[in-house]
Amino acid sequence: MSVVTETNSTSLRRAGFFTLALLLVNMVNDGWNGRPSLLEHQLLILPFTCVFLFSLVQLLRAPKHALTSIWTPRRALLLALLFELTFPALYLYEARHFAAFGYQCHMFLAATIFLPVVVLLALTLWSRLSPTLVFLTTLAAYAGGLLLSILSFPLNYLRSDMLPVIVWADNNLLHHIDPYTTLHVADRIYDFPYLPGMMLAFFPFAALHLDLRFGSMAYVLGLSVLVFWAARCKPSDDRRLEVGALLALFLLCPFVQYRHELYLQPHWFALVLGFVLMQRRHFAWAAVAFGVGMAIYQFSWIIFPFFVLNALRRSGWLEALKLTLIGVFTMLAMVGPFLKSASHRIASNTVSQWGQMPHALANPINLSYWATYLIHPDHLLRLQAALMVAIFLYCFAAGRCKDLADTLRWMITALATFILLNVLVDSYFFLMLLVVVMVYICVANDWWADPATT
Repeated sequence: MSVVTETNSTSLRRAGFFTLALLLVNMVNDGWNGRPSLLEHQLLILPFTCVFLFSLVQLLRAPKHALTSIWTPRRALLLALLFELTFPALYLYEARHFAAFGYQCHMFLAATIFLPVVVLLALTLWSRLSPTLVFLTTLAAYAGGLLLSILSFPLNYLRSDMLPVIVWADNNLLHHIDPYTTLHVADRIYDFPYLPGMMLAFFPFAALHLDLRFGSMAYVLGLSVLVFWAARCKPSDDRRLEVGALLALFLLCPFVQYRHELYLQPHWFALVLGFVLMQRRHFAWAAVAFGVGMAIYQFSWIIFPFFVLNALRRSGWLEALKLTLIGVFTMLAMVGPFLKSASHRIASNTVSQWGQMPHALANPINLSYWATYLIHPDHLLRLQAALMVAIFLYCFAAGRCKDLADTLRWMITALATFILLNVLVDSYFFLMLLVVVMVYICVANDWWADPATT
C-alpha cells in the first residue's frame, strides 16, 4: 500500500468515526419524557456508551493500515442534507410539545427559509463540489434554522433556564447590580451558576436588547470561518472540501438545531480560536484565547495544562511559565471583579447540589452512573481530579504533546474522561467534545495549512 493511500485511509477513518460519534450523540441526546426507571434507562443506553467509547478510541488511534472508510466528503454532505431534512420534523415536534411556553409553528416562514437552502445543498451535491459553495450553504442552513427558532420559539425559563439566567445577570450588570445576587422569578430562586466570562460573552447582545441566540449564532459562524479559513487551499493540495464537509456534519446535526437555546457557543469559539492560533504559531495569543475560555467555562481548565505541556516540549520551562501566566492573568482579568461573590455560588450550582443524589445524573452517554455504585456522587470530583493528574503525568513522563495533533489527542482524552465521569452529564457536553475532535481531525489529517511550509 502506498503512503498516499495509507494517509487517505487514515484520514477517512478518523472522519468516519467522527460521523459515528456525532450520530450517537444525536440518537441519545437528553433522554425522553416517560422513559423507564433510572436503572432500566441506563441499561438501555449502555450499548450506546460502549459504541461511543469504541468510536472515540479508534478515532484517536487511527491506525495507518486501516481499511478505507466509506466516509467521503460527498457522502458526508449527503448525510448533512439528510440531517437538514429532519429539521422540519423536529421543528413541528418542538412547536407542539412546548406550545404552553409560547412556541408557535410558522410553516410559511419555515418554507421561506429552508426550501432555498435545501435546493442549494442538493445542487451542491449533484454538481461539481465547490468548497466555497459547500461552506456558504452550510452556514446559510445553520443560520436559517436558528433564525427560525428565534422567530418561533421565545426563550422561556420554564422550558430551559440557561439563556434567561444569563439575560437576568447581564441586566443586573447593566443596572450596576451584582449579577450573582439571588434572583426570585415567580416561585423559583436562582443564583447565577456560570463563570463571569459567560455573562461577559453575551453582554454586548444583552446591552443591545437582542435575543441572546443572535450571539450564539455569531460565535458559531465565527468559529466556522476560523476552521474553514485555516484549511489548505493550494491548487495542488486543497483540503477545503474535506473541512467544509466536517463543518456541515457538525453544524447541521439535528441535535444542534433542536437545542436552539444552548449557551456554550462562546466557549466553542474561544477553543477554536486558541487552536487556530496554535496552528499559526501565535502561542502567546493562543494563551490569551485559552484564558478567555477558562473565564467562560470550567472545562477549559481541563485542557489548559496540556497547552502548557506543549509549550514545555517546544521551548522549555520559560516558555511554559510565560504562557501559563498569560492564560491565568487573562482569566483573572475577566473574572476578578466578580470573584468574591461568584466563587461560592458557582461551586454550589455546578458541583455541591448534584453530589447529594444517590446516583450521578447521566441521562445521555454515561459512565458516571455506574461509577456511583462504587463511590458516592460527592466523591466523583476526586476521582476526576485523580484521573486528570494521572493522564497529565503520563503525558509528561512519556514525552507527549510535542505537536498540536498530539496535544489535541490528549486534550480529547482528558476531556472525554472528565465528562463521562461527571456527576451531571448533559448531552450538550458532548457537542463541546466534538468541537475539539473536529479540529483534531483537521490537524491530524494535515487538512489545515502549515505556516512553516507556506
